[in-house]
Amino acid sequence: MGALRPPGIIMLLLLMLLSIQACMAAQGGGGYGLITSSPDYPLLAKGVQVNGEQVRPRALPISVEAGSTVCVPTAVYIDVDRRYVFRGWDDGLASPCRTASANATHTAEYGEQVLIQVFSDLREYSRSIWADAGETINLTAPEAVERDGVRYVFLGWSGGEEPWSPRNHIVAVKPARLELKFEPMYLLTLTSSHGVAVNGSGYYRHGSTAVISAPEEVLLEPGRKLVFERWASIGPIPAIIPSERSSVTAIRVEAPYTIKAEYAEMYYVEALGLGGEVLVRGWFRPGDAIQVSARPAVEAIPGEVRYVFKGWSDPSLPQAPSITISAERPMRIHAIYERQYRVEATGEYGVSGSGWYPENSTAVIRAPATPQAALLIKRVFRGWAGDLDSVLDNRGDTLVLKVVRPVRIMAVYATEPDYISSIIVAGIITALAALGLRGVERRKPREAASEGAEEARAISA
Repeated sequence: MGALRPPGIIMLLLLMLLSIQACMAAQGGGGYGLITSSPDYPLLAKGVQVNGEQVRPRALPISVEAGSTVCVPTAVYIDVDRRYVFRGWDDGLASPCRTASANATHTAEYGEQVLIQVFSDLREYSRSIWADAGETINLTAPEAVERDGVRYVFLGWSGGEEPWSPRNHIVAVKPARLELKFEPMYLLTLTSSHGVAVNGSGYYRHGSTAVISAPEEVLLEPGRKLVFERWASIGPIPAIIPSERSSVTAIRVEAPYTIKAEYAEMYYVEALGLGGEVLVRGWFRPGDAIQVSARPAVEAIPGEVRYVFKGWSDPSLPQAPSITISAERPMRIHAIYERQYRVEATGEYGVSGSGWYPENSTAVIRAPATPQAALLIKRVFRGWAGDLDSVLDNRGDTLVLKVVRPVRIMAVYATEPDYISSIIVAGIITALAALGLRGVERRKPREAASEGAEEARAISA
């Protein structure tokens, strides 16, 4: 290659200089660039940062040295519920910070947003939405939400295109405040002791009246039942129950309530006396002490037929006419009586065996066979008179009979001479007569001797 001539060298240097200037221009070095926004408000209101320093322009565009780092605000508030949000640069850069190029105008593009606010008693459904102006916002809400005994039922929105529907939408042309309305409904929970089914459980509007009812009685088995006693509020929030002793009542629902129907178990106890006489009959609570008294004896026919208490049909009970029993189970008892008949045996000289005898028992009647009546005469037993149709054995002065009815029997006696006593009396009389004659004979010699002695005393005198 030949040596370059001076014009060639000059041309080469010019080309190199132009290349360096082009590279510097491409790298932003040297000259000025322009910064502006669309719309103007964001940069006029907030300004820009140029190489870390805040610049508040009075007009747009802003001239900055090429190569400077320029940062525009990401959001500029017009009001508390309206703002402009940075969208990017007109040449496609998305970062709010960039390097200014010489002889170039860089426009920061902003979009307007409005605040859509949703308020609700349920906090999780309250929210704020920054929507682009003209954007359609879809709003959704549940038809019902249940928590802690409260069901919140959707009522509607305070605005929007379909405020009556849980699925609503609104066009964000301006800031909006929407209220999402729910109606609280309170759960009334009814339970019962012993698993009895009661009516009235469910959700009720605040302030509404709930009618609750329970069976007055529930028969569990013959002789055993449940009886309604009262309603009791057992939940964390007490309920006011106007007629707690009534199985059907009404309450005002103002909160979630839990109410229990309380029942008492009762037993049927029946005690019968003679002939089905009611001594005790009724329903009693477990453990109740029940006094039962039966008559010890009942005369059906005075002096002839009677019934005597012998015990109770339940052998586990004390076998006495008057007892106290505890209601621990259903119980039906009756007093057991024995029928007795009067056996009346009479006679002049006393008869043994009279008294009260159980029906179909055996009575033994005895009478003296030969009672002494008077001197030289005697009374002799001749037999029995009266009710003798049930006699089993007649042994003369001893009578054995089966007692099947009241009996009246009399011992019959006859009067006869008592020959033995007559002979004895005659012998006694004869002996006494003989003794009298001997006494006369002995007395005569004594009298003669006595007279002689008196004469001798007289002579000597």
